[in-house]
Amino acid sequence: MEISTDIRDRIIATADQLYQDAERERFPTVDQVRRAARADMNTTSSVMKEWRRQQTAAPAAVAVAVPERVQEAMSMALATVWSEAQELANESLTAAKQAWETERADADAMRAELAEAYETQAQELESVQQALAEAQATAQANDEKQQAQAKELADVTARLQEVGHREQDAQRRIDELRAELAEEKTHIEQLTKQHRDEQENTRQKHGEALAKIQEQRDNAAQELATVKARAEAQQEAAAERQSAAQTQADKLAADLDNARQSAAQAREQAAGLAGQLEAVTAQNKELMAAIQKAQPEKKPTAPRKRTTAKKGTTQGED
Repeated sequence: MEISTDIRDRIIATADQLYQDAERERFPTVDQVRRAARADMNTTSSVMKEWRRQQTAAPAAVAVAVPERVQEAMSMALATVWSEAQELANESLTAAKQAWETERADADAMRAELAEAYETQAQELESVQQALAEAQATAQANDEKQQAQAKELADVTARLQEVGHREQDAQRRIDELRAELAEEKTHIEQLTKQHRDEQENTRQKHGEALAKIQEQRDNAAQELATVKARAEAQQEAAAERQSAAQTQADKLAADLDNARQSAAQAREQAAGLAGQLEAVTAQNKELMAAIQKAQPEKKPTAPRKRTTAKKGTTQGED
């Protein structure tokens, strides 16, 4: 596969830049380089394989001809020369083995990166396909919506035309109403003028009546002032009479208190005299009893003769 020089240089420059950004600790992945360089997967994978081989390739000297030190050592000992040659051969073999293992590890890492990149690209493709399907569904829904809107627009246009006809009818009716309103306004103005004239006459009559009422109110106010003055005079006289009555009532109350005190004293004196009278009466009874007890018995006198006298005799003789 032929790769253009511009694309190869761009991929290598991108890989170098990403490797430098990672402080030369790890190689950038194929997917990272592909995204940054904006190249396809196959081209990026091929160029990255060469770039990694260049980064891991180390110069290793392989002994083909007899080295100079071997030639110098040949004079000393063949065994030493042979041993040195084997050591150099082993070093070359070790370097080649290390280079092969490094290349194999790079190839394994490249395969893993390619597998991951293809998996990521497959997921992206699936996402793009899903987004495309959603976009197609949205476009179909938009088409249906546009058709519905077109139908609705046609309905609205028809309704607008109907509304236009209605507006014309309404404007015609408005003109008729304006004419009727002008006539009604003229009629109202005439009625208003007539009503104003009637109000003026009524105002004059009310003015005359109000003047009479004002005169009556003034007379009533004057009479009220007279009545108020008379009432104030009567209140003052009543206050004086009330004061005199209060004074007399106070005096009567004082006299009543004195009379009550005198009555109380009289009751006390009467109670004392009653006690004394009872005592004297008791003493008299005792004295009469003593006198009757002390007198001798007497023969019957006139009272006894009266009991033996015949009927028809004169009583009362001694």
